[in-house]
Amino acid sequence: MNVLIVDDSALMRAMLTQALAPTGAAVRAPGTLDEARAALGMTGDDPAGVDVLLLDLIMPGTDGLTFLRELRGHPHLEDLSVIMVTAVQEEEQLDAAFQAGATDYVTKPIRPAALCARTTSAARLTRALRSRREREAELLVLNGRLNALNDQLELLSQTDALTGIANRRAFDAQYGHALALHARSQLPVTLLMMDIDHFKGYNDALGHPAGDACLQQVAHTLRACAPRSTDLVARYGGEEFAALLLDTDREGGQTVALRIREALAELRLPHPRHPLGFVTVSVGVAEAADLSGPDVQAGVTLKDAADRALYHAKASGRNRAETWPAGRAPA
Repeated sequence: MNVLIVDDSALMRAMLTQALAPTGAAVRAPGTLDEARAALGMTGDDPAGVDVLLLDLIMPGTDGLTFLRELRGHPHLEDLSVIMVTAVQEEEQLDAAFQAGATDYVTKPIRPAALCARTTSAARLTRALRSRREREAELLVLNGRLNALNDQLELLSQTDALTGIANRRAFDAQYGHALALHARSQLPVTLLMMDIDHFKGYNDALGHPAGDACLQQVAHTLRACAPRSTDLVARYGGEEFAALLLDTDREGGQTVALRIREALAELRLPHPRHPLGFVTVSVGVAEAADLSGPDVQAGVTLKDAADRALYHAKASGRNRAETWPAGRAPA
């Protein structure tokens, strides 16, 4: 137990030190308030782990209450038990001491047994509060780590392990949000559904490891062609990809589709089973606003429209983008 005595009387400091001897406490009794501030770490020095402060209530200059309020302004001393030493028992002064942050009080003349008991109890309280604060700090650190791990797991759960872009789960969630936003604000939303042409032939000719590498390169190209933070490019399944474009109309979707086809033509990934000799994609484009016309078949969703436009692109020779026409149900 470490005890610090702050009293303007050298005689009282000596009496308090002697009275605490039976406890085996390590007692320090600095002669000035500046020395006391240094011992408590109030001046930038490292505090020496004081467990209990015995503080004289009435002192010349800076009295005990003023010093106590100053002490409580230091966060590292919030848990320190402070016992006021006073020759008076006026209720008003004691109330003021407790309001300022005192833990207990003893009266003069000092009764050694009572002083030892109260000081020991106060030291236990200080250590219990400090221990609790340390546990709380450790819990905050652990919670922070746990939250970071949960964030990583959430990210992994929405990321396609092979290509590193969003997976079907992430797409489905964002798709629902996008349609809800469109319904509320009429913000344009366009969906591109894409399929790598002749991909089975690619795998048959070059093997699945090469096919995986092809998927990765195509995914990287798609993401580069839809770089806005509001664009979501996802691996929808197998060799099929999707791009959900917020604040983008049908014409904007057509522009992105053309950009994708041009980027792949420039990349020219070799494809031994493709008539052109390199990897291409077919694209279906559909805008949410086109689904609200009177001639639209009931129950047709944005995904239905983009899927049927994709089917038409593949049936029309592949390596092309087809748009689901406004005002006409997909065939």
